[in-house]
Amino acid sequence: MNDPGAAAKLVCGLIGFRLLAVSEARYWFEGRRDDDAASLLDFWLHFEGKPALMAHGCGEQLSLELLDPYPSYEMQECGETRVGPAREPDLLASFVGQRLIDASLIHGYTTALSVGGVRLRFEHDYLVVASLADEWLLARGPVPSDLRRYLAAGPWLAGTEDRQQR
Repeated sequence: MNDPGAAAKLVCGLIGFRLLAVSEARYWFEGRRDDDAASLLDFWLHFEGKPALMAHGCGEQLSLELLDPYPSYEMQECGETRVGPAREPDLLASFVGQRLIDASLIHGYTTALSVGGVRLRFEHDYLVVASLADEWLLARGPVPSDLRRYLAAGPWLAGTEDRQQR
């Protein structure tokens, strides 16, 4: 679901909870996968006492939905999709164990009326996740300065202030 109001409600329901795990669906070919963002297809955030939140990117839109991870599957000569826990050094794995303090929606230059990504403020760091030109953007900290003309972070949903991370 990509409705900003519904997405904000889903993300707000996670604020204050600890991230217990991240599951990822990644594309593999001939026993190898590309780097972090390039091989990522979908991911699920598992917060304490909450259903899994699935993130799926398409074009400039990020869809968020309460949905359990799907199973791994083969694509014959085209490779396979492996679903499993996020592991270091992949960025999503580095946030496991932290409590979500706040979040904001990100709107892209073509997605003013829909969600292009999310900015998640954890106890020790910030995570930016967006779908941009049908590719994943995964970044630590604020929206990268060279992408701010394409991605605009909205206000913090829990109302916390942090002027350095806008």
